[in-house]
Amino acid sequence: MNDTNFKSILIIATLDTKGVEVLYLKKLIEDSGHRCLVMDTGTLNPPSFEPHINREEVAQAAGTTVEEILRAKDKGRAIHLMCEGSARVVTGLYEEGKIEGVIGLGGAQGTDIGTRAMRALPFGFPKLMVSTVASGLNQFGTFVGTKDLTMMHSVVDILGLNAFLRSILANAAGSIVGMVEKARKVERSEKKQIGMTIYGTTTLGSMQAKAYLESKGYEIVAFHPNGTGGRAMEEMIEAGLFHGILDYTTHELMDELVGGGHRAGPNRLEAAGKMGIPQVVAPGSVDFIIGGSESTLPEKWKTRNYVVHNSFITLVRANPEEMGRVGEIMAEKLNRAKGPTVVMIPLRGFSYHNKIGDKLYDEEGNQAFIHSLENNLRGIRVIEIDAHINDAEFALPAAQEIERLLSC
Repeated sequence: MNDTNFKSILIIATLDTKGVEVLYLKKLIEDSGHRCLVMDTGTLNPPSFEPHINREEVAQAAGTTVEEILRAKDKGRAIHLMCEGSARVVTGLYEEGKIEGVIGLGGAQGTDIGTRAMRALPFGFPKLMVSTVASGLNQFGTFVGTKDLTMMHSVVDILGLNAFLRSILANAAGSIVGMVEKARKVERSEKKQIGMTIYGTTTLGSMQAKAYLESKGYEIVAFHPNGTGGRAMEEMIEAGLFHGILDYTTHELMDELVGGGHRAGPNRLEAAGKMGIPQVVAPGSVDFIIGGSESTLPEKWKTRNYVVHNSFITLVRANPEEMGRVGEIMAEKLNRAKGPTVVMIPLRGFSYHNKIGDKLYDEEGNQAFIHSLENNLRGIRVIEIDAHINDAEFALPAAQEIERLLSC
């Protein structure tokens, strides 16, 4: 590789326990023609070699010293401070143009620190965490958040080089090198962008709406409202990235209310109203709760109608009381909107299995939602359509409505 094309890649690790492994990874990356910087985030013992950014610098970025951290003898506090310090150091390196990619190695502690730093970096910047806890039995949300952060499971512990770990680290080096060589900055589209929520149980309708809007020259940025997707969309709305929102699938409100698996936090469905941009809102999939596998459902949900969606997700029908409460919550949020807002209601059902004759259909629950929503809305236009949410008779008018609002 021509020297003028080398990239600077930062390695984040606790060098009191991961020194040998970091040096091996560093050499692999440098053998690919790139430069490596190493940042030490360990606190237990001195590093096994001198890094480019030492642990004292990381601690100082958090407003403390390594000595103070050690005297406190509080591991949780130590990790918190090194998380904060590493995020500030990495942000500074990025803003100064000194790094073009970052890779971390760690167990639970190292993963917490490394991914906290990576989450401070912008969308599109290469970020890879090699972790002992990146397995399917662990929740990634804590580490990944709403960022495009890649997790690689180390399988074996990162504790001494062996044939297995060498293979993992070689793949990790190849991955981060490939990322930095092919990295592409996010560029604003010349088209007007619409944020849109799409779920498996609203795909048939939302895809028709999406196709219509794209045929009219809009660019659609779709989000899977699984908790993380809804939060990501809200953050991007507040960052001013969208011209309008077609919130076709507002399911996360139900899970937030009752403790389902796809909770997006208490601020879901608020950013568009706060920013004053046009929004069209539909009750896509608000009629059920995301439970785990069928065998793990709480007893209180096993007596309800439910559908096994896949091996780890069960769709549990929400009761009329819960439906009424979600309608009230939706109205409370939309009443605060500063921009054009329209609510569209499909009278024949809100999700794939919520239709006459199917297992999640419950007219009493649907009506409880509709009555509660309409009775609590103030000055917001409501359009009722005698169709199912996945019917073209609903999807196309919903798309045309956000198109109308954007043209006003």
